[in-house]
Amino acid sequence: MLMKRGALREAPLAEQAGSVAFLFFGELFLIPHLLPIAIALSRQPHAPRITLFVISSVHEEIIAEALAHLGITTIAIRRARGFRTFPAGMRETPHLPWKLQVLARNALAILAHDVAVVAERTSLWLPKLARGWGAAFIYNEHGAGPHANFSSSRNRAASWILMPGEGMATRFRESGHPDARVAVVGYIKRDFIREISGSGRLPTFAEQRPTVVYVPHWLRHKSSWWDMGEAVLDYFAASKDYNLILAPHIRLPEFVPDFEARVAKYRDCPNIHIDATSFRLIDQSYINGADIYLGDGSSQVLEFAENPRPAVFLNPQGHDWMADPRFSHWSMGDVVGDIGGLDAALAQAPARHPFYASVQRAYVARMMGPDTGNASEAAAQVVLDTMAERRAPVPVALPHLDALPTAA
Repeated sequence: MLMKRGALREAPLAEQAGSVAFLFFGELFLIPHLLPIAIALSRQPHAPRITLFVISSVHEEIIAEALAHLGITTIAIRRARGFRTFPAGMRETPHLPWKLQVLARNALAILAHDVAVVAERTSLWLPKLARGWGAAFIYNEHGAGPHANFSSSRNRAASWILMPGEGMATRFRESGHPDARVAVVGYIKRDFIREISGSGRLPTFAEQRPTVVYVPHWLRHKSSWWDMGEAVLDYFAASKDYNLILAPHIRLPEFVPDFEARVAKYRDCPNIHIDATSFRLIDQSYINGADIYLGDGSSQVLEFAENPRPAVFLNPQGHDWMADPRFSHWSMGDVVGDIGGLDAALAQAPARHPFYASVQRAYVARMMGPDTGNASEAAAQVVLDTMAERRAPVPVALPHLDALPTAA
């Protein structure tokens, strides 16, 4: 079942009752994919009770500041069991407790709601194990990349799957879920950037040169970091042509225990800026400000390509990417197999971009969907419709009257 969603309609019932939980148990980068839905839902004339479960003081501060900025006072923030406190004002990635343990400790409180909305699949273990008892779960895909974990059986535990564009919906359905309830709503994070955070400025470099943002993925089989990362840094350290921002996926340091030791010697390079932990990795500061994108499996290139610019992809593992739908985003720029090809690819990227610009526009439109300005409202409507379904009276089966005995 595939559904397109538009603007909010009036609440399905005269007075919308019930409650909705939003789970902020994951990394900070999930906040922009979830919070705008809660905000849009709160603006309904007959909005349900909305509770945001948060797992750290960093989540709590970011969310509270956003709600205060918008003047929203009708959304409750609840500290989940297992809540961790960090220094006030911290915007670095906090060390979080094991998510499955958090879900177990908060299961009854979450399932007591009518609907729970999440932006990561781990939380879908809860409805999978609850087997229909308690809250209906709605999952919003965080990102618009073709390589997401579409085939996971946990997807079946969601009452609805929210996808940003038709291309993502197609990838999901073709990955083993042809009958899933999928609603194409648009890219939620756009609303967060537009209405809540904006993007920061690029760092200041000693020389004014084209700025390349390098975004290695955190999963090894999709990433160039393990095979090429330090060679890339060596190349830019010796370069007099480019400035570099190393802005990896925010989870990469989790999987590279010696990450800081490996990048330490490059921190003093005047043309290299390294950021592996801050919220600027999330608010698109680097993505929006750079001149050239250098990456691998990350879907952040779609955010970059919303404003078409040159992109180069690294393929040290030799993926047959043209035959692999997980790497279809590599169609938006040249693909380099080893460090020896990087210099030529970067030098040629501006001249080759006119060809790729049209490819980027079409790919972004297909995977992220058009920016209609109402993605969050469309997602909120799915929440309202799900609540209405759960509150609808269950029809009572009556016996066939013609089977009843008649008087003599």
